[in-house]
Amino acid sequence: MIKLSVHMMTYNCEKYIDKSLKSVLSQQTTFPFEIIISDDASTDKTYQIITDIAENHDIIKLHKNKDNLGILKNFFETLHRCKGKYVFDLAGDDWLSNPYALQTLVDELDQNPNYSFVDSGFDCYYERSRIIKSFINQNIVTSAKEDYIKRHKVYGTSFMGCCYRKSSIEKYVNFNEYKNQQIDFEDYPILTDLMMNSDFGLIPKVLSVYRKHRDSHSHQADSYLRAKLYFAKKYNYSKAEVTKIHQIHDDHMLHNASLISDKKSGCQHYKPLRRPFLRNFVYFLSSQSHLARKFFTLFRKI
Repeated sequence: MIKLSVHMMTYNCEKYIDKSLKSVLSQQTTFPFEIIISDDASTDKTYQIITDIAENHDIIKLHKNKDNLGILKNFFETLHRCKGKYVFDLAGDDWLSNPYALQTLVDELDQNPNYSFVDSGFDCYYERSRIIKSFINQNIVTSAKEDYIKRHKVYGTSFMGCCYRKSSIEKYVNFNEYKNQQIDFEDYPILTDLMMNSDFGLIPKVLSVYRKHRDSHSHQADSYLRAKLYFAKKYNYSKAEVTKIHQIHDDHMLHNASLISDKKSGCQHYKPLRRPFLRNFVYFLSSQSHLARKFFTLFRKI
């Protein structure tokens, strides 16, 4: 019987997939596991690289979508092919840094049958600067569960490092509900439904590495805001939490406006910030003037 399915979605990650896959294949476990990969119609050599590796490893089950399904649909299509009791989600550009990562996650779920998922620590590797920031989510996975939930509701929590019980996904998560709400990503919705309806565990230990690069997926800000506000209504978030969600959105959009000197967006998202930090004022000036943006960009490099 398969104990764990490593759930991988890939799209144009030919530069990274070899390291990612090999980090899984080198895992030391006392149980059998499978690697379920769904390539979302990559246009580079990702699929061929996986195919070559899979020839020598029958635990790899590879599927390629004829058309690009997008993150949410591809996630659930891949999940349906997973046979494991537990599922660990790993992106094709990230990797496991601890040889006992999968064993650690499964042991925690085995010892706590009431847990729907466990979250763990990870480092962050910045591709451009080649710098690793260690245990970047330490304050999250070492916090009390109540604080973890509060932070997630407002800021969101990465799927990175999470391993979940497949039966809990089937019980608490409704894919059609997300589609009907035009939610096109998976991490915030799934973790919200799980943590608001069941218990979970936190492992204060680094098990993996998140790779940050220019092609890293990031949710569209408006889509993320829409999802947060939907769950705020569904689970009756406090007024203060909803206000904070809007503030975070405005802060994010102001930063984006500063990168391209978008005057209209800069004004729109700067005004709601009642107590703007100096950083936000700099972002605002950069959004209003191309010269200001160039000046502050140069200043940051010094």
